[in-house]
Amino acid sequence: MKKILALMLVLLSVASCGGMIKNENGSQYITQLEAEPIGCTFLYKLESEVSVYDADDARRYLENRIADQARPGNAYWITSQRTKPNEWVIFGPERAFGLVANVYDCPHPNNVRTAKDGGAATVSVPVVYDGCTYGTCY
Repeated sequence: MKKILALMLVLLSVASCGGMIKNENGSQYITQLEAEPIGCTFLYKLESEVSVYDADDARRYLENRIADQARPGNAYWITSQRTKPNEWVIFGPERAFGLVANVYDCPHPNNVRTAKDGGAATVSVPVVYDGCTYGTCY
């Protein structure tokens, strides 16, 4: 009985590791765009790779990296995303998420015109991922 209880506690602790990356240095105010913005200043391209349990943590890690830059910017557009398996992992994330993003300085980051909508002003909201993210379906 004690072994079963111990095994259940270990599984519960591993399962609760999702959502472990928290916003830092004001990164919660950085806006994710769905397409290339119009009227914003391009600052730089940023690549990040992190081994986490879910795609939201990978995006939050990228936002934290943007906030830590000398010129942080206030909006970003993910231009490339990929996953790769972590080999020889017993405990921990099975995949590493790689994101490449263009970082912009926008005058009004919550009301950005993008190339996707033909230049019409849209309100940018966080992208909600369905069961298939980064080419991997769960």
